[in-house]
Amino acid sequence: MSPLSNNSLFLDYQRNPLNSFLSRGLNVTLSTDDPLQFHFTKEPLIEEYSIATQVWKLTSVDMCELARNSVLMSGFSQSTKSYWLGANYQEEGVLGNDITRSNVPNIRISYRYETLTRELHILLRGLLTRRRSTDQAILPPSKQR
Repeated sequence: MSPLSNNSLFLDYQRNPLNSFLSRGLNVTLSTDDPLQFHFTKEPLIEEYSIATQVWKLTSVDMCELARNSVLMSGFSQSTKSYWLGANYQEEGVLGNDITRSNVPNIRISYRYETLTRELHILLRGLLTRRRSTDQAILPPSKQR
């Protein structure tokens, strides 16, 4: 997300979903958009982090999680990602978190992973329930359970 650009063009800070997306555990990142048009320094990404931190009162852990997400979702090579996040960055949950690299506490990573797996389980259960009811609906009445 590029809050500075969004704010200038169509979405003021109060309506920007960055903070609610982050608090829900979505893989949110900060980025720049047209740095020559929307930024005032030679470090436009630092501006985005600074503004986001002030507007949404982000903690240092929030900012580190945003940075970690950025590396994970980037087009960087595996060796570059390993350099920034640790050799096991592709592992799920806390196994993929090298806190000495990411500065994201394992408790946050664990919470995100457990929440994601619970949500996926709920979706899968709903899908299977719907599939069973659809399968039952197309069977002749004598074959239905």
